[in-house]
Amino acid sequence: MEGGVGDPKLLLRSDVIKRLSYEQRQDLLHEPERLLACSRVREIFTTPRLLLLHPERDGRILGTYFDLESKVREPLLADPDQSPQQAREQLLKLAQKDYGPHSLPVLANPQSHRYHLRHASHVDTSAGVVELASSYQAEAQGYQACDICFDAVNRPLDQDELERSLGRQLAQQVESQFRLSQDPVLIERVQRVGRRLVSGNQLANNYRFIVLESEKINAFAVPTGPLYVTTGLLNVVESEDELSGVMGHELAHSELHHGRRQYEQAQQWSWLSLLAGIATRNAWLYNATQMFGSVLTRGYSRDFELEADRQGVWYSYGAGYRADHFKLTLQKFLDLERKRGSGGFSWLQTHPGSEQRLQEINDILGRVEPLRLLLEEIEPVDAGLAGHLQRKGSEFLEDPQEVVRFYGAYRQLNFPEAAKSAVSPAQ
Repeated sequence: MEGGVGDPKLLLRSDVIKRLSYEQRQDLLHEPERLLACSRVREIFTTPRLLLLHPERDGRILGTYFDLESKVREPLLADPDQSPQQAREQLLKLAQKDYGPHSLPVLANPQSHRYHLRHASHVDTSAGVVELASSYQAEAQGYQACDICFDAVNRPLDQDELERSLGRQLAQQVESQFRLSQDPVLIERVQRVGRRLVSGNQLANNYRFIVLESEKINAFAVPTGPLYVTTGLLNVVESEDELSGVMGHELAHSELHHGRRQYEQAQQWSWLSLLAGIATRNAWLYNATQMFGSVLTRGYSRDFELEADRQGVWYSYGAGYRADHFKLTLQKFLDLERKRGSGGFSWLQTHPGSEQRLQEINDILGRVEPLRLLLEEIEPVDAGLAGHLQRKGSEFLEDPQEVVRFYGAYRQLNFPEAAKSAVSPAQ
């Protein structure tokens, strides 16, 4: 990023990549965020600060700023209605400005509850201002950004917090419409599977798993949780292996931010750009809640469903369940639908079942064991990379050879005293 270098290969340390062919360098940079997750990433790049640009299908450009030393990762926005080249130039300037990275210290005014850039000349120093480590810390303590110091296009936006707010609002709606089960056996069954899925896959331990009293056969998760399972579904699945497949699939929708991504596609505008243009979070929450309500009744796109199948199977496997039972569960649901019709069968209405999907699940299951073997090899070499692949198992399950090529290139990096593995068992 520094100096406006546009070709990422020019940012790689020549001594570290000297043994890589041109094709291997391409493989190494095919998924930049995978490389940035590596434990030794600071030894790979010539600069500690990077700006990753994300071209969208409609031609827009989004940016993510990375500080490799502090591990800070932040979104940056360009003004709307610009050409891609203009957006690139603006994002680069924003990242290079002193106030671009929100990890820089800020001054907080306890009287006005505003925070400012540390070098701002309009700050009333007699008001007992305090210095905080970052704008994120300031916002966490209830301070608001100064409109003069932080313009709208580069104001700190915490996507995770906004998704949590949406999840809380949707959860209130769900729990006002359904009666929560009081059956301790069913509650413990669902929570036990949920806890095991979370711990076995190193997911954030902030999910709630709730049983709803409903004859409809359904399960769904709102953004960041809770994850809901109906008593109707629990009457159909016969084992925790079967239940883990359905719950793993729904966890994948949440972990892969499918709600946010489908919202962006539906609006033909990015989540970040939308947030930069609205007056209040309440307005955004209202619009987003309406959209997510339709997702819960109509389902996600086919691409998102297939991605959730891949990640969900991996979650079930990672938790020690028999992941192949997800296919058995889908077959059971299809048989029930043929016998009963679609009435009361909410899960298949939003998660289409077909012979093609069953074959796709078969293909996914055939790739699970090679991924496990690859992770066992990577873990002692680079725990950061192994953790990324553990969380993003769907990447490997979609295209195993692409990930194997990446790791093959990574193993050729010329790190001092780097531990080298002999042969990848996934090859």
